[in-house]
Amino acid sequence: MKLNKFISKYQTSSKKKAEQYINQGKVKVNTSIVTDIFYEVDKGDKVLLNNKLVNIKIDGYILYNKPKDVDLNHLPKHVINFLKNFYSNNDYKSLNIRKGISGLVLFYDDINFNFEKRKKFISVLFDIQFDSELSKDEKDDISKFLNTLDELSEINFIKNNNAAIRIMINNERLLFKELNNYGCNSIDRVLISNLDKFEVPRGKFRELNKIEILNFKSLSTSPIKTSR
Repeated sequence: MKLNKFISKYQTSSKKKAEQYINQGKVKVNTSIVTDIFYEVDKGDKVLLNNKLVNIKIDGYILYNKPKDVDLNHLPKHVINFLKNFYSNNDYKSLNIRKGISGLVLFYDDINFNFEKRKKFISVLFDIQFDSELSKDEKDDISKFLNTLDELSEINFIKNNNAAIRIMINNERLLFKELNNYGCNSIDRVLISNLDKFEVPRGKFRELNKIEILNFKSLSTSPIKTSR
């Protein structure tokens, strides 16, 4: 692997930054400073940036089925311990949801996964239980609201007090604000892109396999086509 790609993949997530460090003489391979951005890093070589070893690690993705009453800013001790054991230095990010909403949360430490660039392409599905049955006008109002968010948003009323709502993840806050007008008994995120709750009971974790990670990252790079 070329040195600029190595630094980018395992440290900076940017080839431009990696090349700046290399050109500035801040990168060593084994004991020698290397300023060739295309230097070939061999298996067994030790690469140091600012005299600190660049660790080669496999990116990990954890799917967590969050209970409604859990606040991700104050995680339960068993959750903290699990993440601490899985991620070194607690260095991870998440596709989270606030307290009062249950469902899937994705933890990851992949520095090459840029959520800000991908959030318009990540779809989520919610199972909504309303406090009472909605009238036809109320259902129409929710449908009209969803149409203002993006062309991929959609709703399916399973019952008059139960609906499945699919939106893009960057519109979640707008959805939650709208749902405050109706009163909800529960809001459950049951799907993030291709990732579902299968084999992830409430309060439990599951590590994603390589195929799931590849599919998730692939789906989050372009819009998903759906029929209206």
